[in-house]
Amino acid sequence: MSWLLSCTLIVILIELIVQYCIMRAAYPVLFSPMPDRFNLAGTLNQLPVNDESIRIKNVSFPTSSGLTLHGFVATPENSDPQGLILFCHPFKSTGKIALFQCRGLLEAGFAVFSFDFRNHGESDIDPDYHSIHWLSDHEISDVKAAIHFIQKQSEWAHLPVGLLGMSRGAGTALAVATQSSNIQFVACEGAFVNEELFLDHAIRWGERFLPRMFIQLVPTWEVVRAFRIMIWYSQKSQGCHYVNLKPHLKSLKNRNLLFIVGENDQSVVPHMTDLIIKKMRPSRVTVCSVPQAIHNASRYTQPQQYDAALINFFSQMSLKVAQRQDSNSPQQMTNEPESELVAEDGIDPDQHIRLKKRSA
Repeated sequence: MSWLLSCTLIVILIELIVQYCIMRAAYPVLFSPMPDRFNLAGTLNQLPVNDESIRIKNVSFPTSSGLTLHGFVATPENSDPQGLILFCHPFKSTGKIALFQCRGLLEAGFAVFSFDFRNHGESDIDPDYHSIHWLSDHEISDVKAAIHFIQKQSEWAHLPVGLLGMSRGAGTALAVATQSSNIQFVACEGAFVNEELFLDHAIRWGERFLPRMFIQLVPTWEVVRAFRIMIWYSQKSQGCHYVNLKPHLKSLKNRNLLFIVGENDQSVVPHMTDLIIKKMRPSRVTVCSVPQAIHNASRYTQPQQYDAALINFFSQMSLKVAQRQDSNSPQQMTNEPESELVAEDGIDPDQHIRLKKRSA
């Protein structure tokens, strides 16, 4: 009996040591603000100034917690917008970068609504929330407040709304879409799921802090357990609830989704997109692989490819709205077969848009 008790104590001690080593190495890296790793590459220096082709209107709106968020809506100067794109900026950035990221959409006739998340830019500071790069319930609340504000504005309420997000903003866009059937088109750059990204970082970066043999011997479930303990602790200290997006992805299987992937992204590796898509099949998914692009820098690297992918994607949104309006109007005599009215509905789930094939 004493032998069994000793073995049990030894196993518990080993478990505690393993968990301590993982958390001691990972927590300072993964749960502290990291502005450099998730920052954009030079886009803030390329924002249009005094551009006469677009009209910008500053806006502000409240959140459910009483904060005021500030942003703007940019519309084409000489035409009515064919749709409205709600832009969700990444961590440690501001909504102003939408003027760079959505430049092609503006030129194609779309309106762009962008704002600063709480604790960013000109929006109010939430003293109880210390934001980091992991997706939380506060970002979702902010986007919902933006959508509610848009729906109350007569000049925008009739427009089809699509979401475009980057990095943490991409996860926010996907999370909001899982909760709103009205959002049918979502485009993402650098999207990730919290737990999957943590595992990837733990494996790739663990060797910087721990012996390689230790990393290879530690089972995945040990790392997952450590991550969940750190999540619980970090939520208490950061004043938020982190969102586990993975179990909700299946609800997006009938949506239209565009994933923009930087082939040289080392912060959110391209494999993260594959893991997300597997959770949503069958779905209407387009993947745009951008050669040489690092994290959050696809348009900076390949602006023509980036703009073309977004324009082609969101143009389908406007087309479907027009088709629904035609189907709701009194049927008129036509020589064209009805099947042509729905021919645009199908999107190849394995469609890839790229300037060149991804190198092996």
